[in-house]
Amino acid sequence: MFLEEVLGSKTKVRILYTLFKKEKDSYFEKELAEMCGSSVSEVNRQISSLVEFGLVHFYKEGRLKMYKLNPAHFLYKPLKELFTATG
Repeated sequence: MFLEEVLGSKTKVRILYTLFKKEKDSYFEKELAEMCGSSVSEVNRQISSLVEFGLVHFYKEGRLKMYKLNPAHFLYKPLKELFTATG
């Protein structure tokens, strides 16, 4: 099931929660790792599937990757409601 893949780990849930808290902001992997209480490698592994699904965009700023929510994704609005309701 698609939703299981999107929310299939605690780290993914924490990443999404962090991104939805300040949805207009972009974050470096290291920042996300610190905010999520995870290692950079774990965040990298989990966020790559969120990028693959199109829910998260990334771009490079120098050598660093920046991540941001994709408000055009079909799950953006329902997930925003979920994360703001449970926040």
